[in-house]
Amino acid sequence: MEYTIRDMIARKGRRLEDTDYAASNQSMLDFRLFSGDFYEWIGGKLRFKDSAEVMDFDQAAKAFPPFGEIRYASRELFPYFTDNLDALMEAQAQGESIAVEGGPCLFGEYEVTVSVELDSGESHLFDYANGKAYLGETGFEETMGLAEFLRLNGDRVKRISFQQHKWELTPQEYLGLRYPFQIAAALDGPLVIPIPDMSYRKYLLYSLDAVSEDIRNQALEEFDGILDRISDIYLRIIGDLQARFQIKQFACVHRRDPASLGMWYEKRTDYIERKKILRNLTRLPEKIEPIKDYISMPALPFYLFGSNRILEVNSVDETDSYRKCKKAHKRVAQMGCILYPELLSGDGVRTYYHTTLQWKEYGVGAEDWTADRRMTLDASLLSGGGVSFVGNKIAPRQSILSVMDCPTPPLSRL
Repeated sequence: MEYTIRDMIARKGRRLEDTDYAASNQSMLDFRLFSGDFYEWIGGKLRFKDSAEVMDFDQAAKAFPPFGEIRYASRELFPYFTDNLDALMEAQAQGESIAVEGGPCLFGEYEVTVSVELDSGESHLFDYANGKAYLGETGFEETMGLAEFLRLNGDRVKRISFQQHKWELTPQEYLGLRYPFQIAAALDGPLVIPIPDMSYRKYLLYSLDAVSEDIRNQALEEFDGILDRISDIYLRIIGDLQARFQIKQFACVHRRDPASLGMWYEKRTDYIERKKILRNLTRLPEKIEPIKDYISMPALPFYLFGSNRILEVNSVDETDSYRKCKKAHKRVAQMGCILYPELLSGDGVRTYYHTTLQWKEYGVGAEDWTADRRMTLDASLLSGGGVSFVGNKIAPRQSILSVMDCPTPPLSRL
């Protein structure tokens, strides 16, 4: 179900003029959110999941001035979900460095499919991102998922094959890379961006427990190839961004970087592998190991660089992970967050993560987001009108950096 801040104000029994949002951008108040009704009033502002205060751009920039240096044409049209910004700014005023962590998911629904062939000749098609079986071209079965199906039918599985449909990034994914880099540059602090390919692989490892060793090895080898190809898309753009912003302490963590992975997993043990943290993690056994990754990712600057002042810059979908990470590390690190919403895709109904391939709008955010079209495209995306589909498989034509700059003054630190 979708909401807007304006709707939420009315649902919670307040008048707009009696809240801190009385002077907020009208587009921000009407931005369509898919975050669920987990809001409560704290003073004149809404608080989400008892974890993050909802602010407009001006409010967030006032609370955390480095955020005001963000260059992004739609920056004032979003609500932001923030926490502990005042404490981080106090720490910076006392000479402390603030590290940034954040980054997008690896891929969403419809972008990687899994075909399971049984010895009877039956074939079943699943979506890897949500684990559900396909029902027609655009729907999903709500019964048995991929992990349960493989574990129950492991001795009958003849072959498992994967199909990659993702060859470029969506506007949401470009945003998920751009914001952490810009904020880290404004802070002149460390930055860690994880590419969660290792977490996606752990779901498959659990799911393959009941199949034969040969089939397991074949499936892992094929899926690893997909993980590497998709990760390379991110690595190319991350490399361009790092070349531009020149973050002094920077790390990109992914499964082909065993040194960083080893340090992360070793150092998180004392904070994550505790009954108090694990007991309410999830009821789905196939998701336990991936979720351990997600709830410890915000602390990566602490594990890798020893940073104990950390700003999580990520999607609002990561609110639960941020809250659990903050709780697990409360004795050793001070954490805050700026979380942005999930953008509506070109179909006008679903976010980019959940929409079908023809509405992913691949490449919008790179070659299609030129300065003279940026505001038109932003307005179209935010209203649900969409833009023309540019294809599933787009070869890199141009560095993201030359086309993502908005016609606004440059960052003072660049």
